[in-house]
Amino acid sequence: MDAEEAVRDARPMRALALALVLLPCPALAQELVVQPYVQDRGPTSAWILWETSAGEESRVEWGPSEALGTSSTGGSIATEGAHRVHEVELSPLAPGTRYHYRVHTGAAVSASFHFTTPALAEAETSFRLVAVSDMQRDAANPEVWGRVVHEGILAQLAEEAPLPDEALSLVLLPGDLVDDGRVHAQWVEEFFAPAADLMALVPFYPVIGNHEENHPFFDAYFRLPEGRVSTDRYWWFDHGNVRIVGLDSNALLYGGAQEALLEDALGPACTEPSIDFVFVEMHHPYHSELWPRGESIFARQVTERMDRFARECGRPAVMFYGHTHAYSRGASRDAAHLWINVATAGGNIDYVGEYDDQYDDPEVQVSQDEWGFVVLDVEAGDAPRLSLRRYGMGSETAGATRVLRDAWSLRRFGQPPAAPTPLLPRGRVAPACTTLSAGALVDPDGDALFAAHFQVAASCEDWDAPLVDRYQAAENVYGAEDRAAGLDPRRAALEGLPADTYLCWRVRYRDGNLDWSPWSAPTAFVLEASGTSDCDDGAPLPPPVPADAGAPAASAPGCAAAPGRANGLAGLVALVLLAVGTAHRRVKTGARARG
Repeated sequence: MDAEEAVRDARPMRALALALVLLPCPALAQELVVQPYVQDRGPTSAWILWETSAGEESRVEWGPSEALGTSSTGGSIATEGAHRVHEVELSPLAPGTRYHYRVHTGAAVSASFHFTTPALAEAETSFRLVAVSDMQRDAANPEVWGRVVHEGILAQLAEEAPLPDEALSLVLLPGDLVDDGRVHAQWVEEFFAPAADLMALVPFYPVIGNHEENHPFFDAYFRLPEGRVSTDRYWWFDHGNVRIVGLDSNALLYGGAQEALLEDALGPACTEPSIDFVFVEMHHPYHSELWPRGESIFARQVTERMDRFARECGRPAVMFYGHTHAYSRGASRDAAHLWINVATAGGNIDYVGEYDDQYDDPEVQVSQDEWGFVVLDVEAGDAPRLSLRRYGMGSETAGATRVLRDAWSLRRFGQPPAAPTPLLPRGRVAPACTTLSAGALVDPDGDALFAAHFQVAASCEDWDAPLVDRYQAAENVYGAEDRAAGLDPRRAALEGLPADTYLCWRVRYRDGNLDWSPWSAPTAFVLEASGTSDCDDGAPLPPPVPADAGAPAASAPGCAAAPGRANGLAGLVALVLLAVGTAHRRVKTGARARG
């Protein structure tokens, strides 16, 4: 079976499960196996699901008060033996309204629960979501998912509103909900049971990971949004001022229905006035500092597509994922596109120093080896804004509970910083002058400096293939250490610059809202023994001499040759070595299967 066949429509899959699993059996007393939970809840409808040990009755009493008063029926799907998952749609509902409900399957009757419908998009109502992943049980630490839900998420919500559904609109889960998706008991006991108190009130929106093993249990347990070309394994919907897209990173992106769905979601979002941000949820990462073998080509393709969307449409994007069992926050260098690894909520942690191929990625600002969850507040209205909080829940060596470990915010609208002022080096300078430095950030919004991007080229006019391409952020948290602490991102110390060779450098600044300044004016310099040791000889180098005016053939294109100097073979070799040494991007592939 190829990857495209594995991405099946949920309704035929449920019918197949019914035909294969449902067998004649004696009448059994019905018991609730999985407590009722909310799915695919919108402003005017919602689905209620639950699982019983037997019985086909699927009925929900519901209403805007505890008196209920309305009864709706639905269908059921066979799972394991006589067990059945029941699903009932409640409709029509009023936006922004609390509803109470109770489920019935024969003798099995649940307690009464409630949920709240979201407001319509035109109301421009702010909301909050939680993102958490990889809650698959680790045998050495089996209680973590329950702790994350109760001591983490629910405890945090209790500080922000009297009831969880007043403080929280939805939960995103980027895969690996259980350790082995083929085992029915793991779904019931290890995923649903610890989360029951939250799932009864707030809808969960998962995507499939690798540990679900492509099993029909995933499709049976979740009723997810069905866009125009989607299935239960990839989908999109709008919540408030955000378009949320769920993808199956185990399957194919290009050339199939999943690509069509992504384009179906992104195309209109580029111009729809109600959409300020686009979120993408998938399991696998593009860049993973702490577990590089988990990186995937699928994630790279999605990242590149979302980068293009953010640049062309002026709407920031956020990518939520897991797979690597550690938290990380990064951002694409050339787009307002945040990357958030929201793991781990149970899977064994990928610790700093555990793997030989771990690396330090300049586009990732934070990597923390711990359990935890992410809270994201989304503000609507005239000044749309995202505010992220990461709460750590400790590790095997650190027992801290619900500690704020990271915070970040991003506005849709921001003004770019002014072009930086290049300072040093300039002109004919001493060989020791290999640290580029620029002036202070001038930002109209008052944002702090997020990163600086330096380039060195052999020509002052051609930057297509720079010899140095240095991107350095003001923050670089790697485990317990901030490797950027004490460093000034406005200064770039370089090695291997060739002597007696004309070079040009330039720099641009990125502010805390991920807005880039224009590039600075190019500044020419040459390292020579007789050059000034203060790294500024007080006079710019002469302008380039056109080739038809007798410029020396050995001169670098676009730069004038120093009197009495020539670009010798040693200088050219040094340039080539410098170019090779500054390459830092790498792409790894691989699928993870934990024992």
